[in-house]
Amino acid sequence: MKKIVISSALYLFGSAFCTAQDITPAPADKAVVYFVRPSSFGFAINFSYFDSARLIGKFNGTGYIRYECDPGTHLFWARSENKDFVEADVEAGKIYFLEAIPQMGGIKAGVRLAPVDPKSQKKMEKLLKFLNKKSPESFTPEQLEEEQKKMDDVIKRGLEKYLQEKEAGNKVERLERTMYYGSQ
Repeated sequence: MKKIVISSALYLFGSAFCTAQDITPAPADKAVVYFVRPSSFGFAINFSYFDSARLIGKFNGTGYIRYECDPGTHLFWARSENKDFVEADVEAGKIYFLEAIPQMGGIKAGVRLAPVDPKSQKKMEKLLKFLNKKSPESFTPEQLEEEQKKMDDVIKRGLEKYLQEKEAGNKVERLERTMYYGSQ
């Protein structure tokens, strides 16, 4: 009887762990990009996330955004004390991860946006565990539109900075089509 109870408990624990590791698949006609900030370093500082000139969202502390976008090329970037850019080429039906890593800044925390290689099992286990502990940050279209208007100048300067970095020959991180999560 003891063996049955223990094996049942192990089965339930194992089943819960396996299903908790699942994430919502990407729609067949869209790519999904997770902007993940698992570190609480610089927790009071907002990081803002963009797809070229479009604000995706902003939040402080730990959290994540699940962003659905059209397949193709994108310029994803994050802003805090600094701006960091990732060029991306994403496919429909695929899921990608960008980690927002807080950095020491002059006045407040800076941000580094780093593509996550899903082949890194240890890194993916850590991120999936984090995703299962929290719900994604969510924003109404009205909230995003209001913030977008407030950040119009910030967005213009951010895109200018990107062009300056490219013209200067500075390397920009790339999120490649091969860096997707799942078996699709």
